[in-house]
Amino acid sequence: MSYRASERRVLGHAPRSNGERPVSRREAAALKASGRYRASSGAPASAEHWRRRLPDGSCLHLVLEERRCRLHHDAFDPDASLLSMGLHMTHEARAEAAAMAALAWSVVSLLAH
Repeated sequence: MSYRASERRVLGHAPRSNGERPVSRREAAALKASGRYRASSGAPASAEHWRRRLPDGSCLHLVLEERRCRLHHDAFDPDASLLSMGLHMTHEARAEAAAMAALAWSVVSLLAH
């Protein structure tokens, strides 16, 4: 399967879904080799993250973990701008946003003492 077919499967998702699909290691390698994906960050931190920015401000997010690879569609590309990152955190990455807020609060508390 070509990398474009993998992308089409994900982008054809239902409106209330992110279209996440497992991809094979071969598909993941083809997606990375296409030159359209850039290294990024995300959860889990132990995984490799790659994103492809789309013209509408969304992105495809490729997550490479030790045991699996998956591709999904993020409505907001967190690497596009600070506003887009905020929208991504509040709409699509709430658990990570809560963890970052707790960490920030801990740092502020430690500095205050």
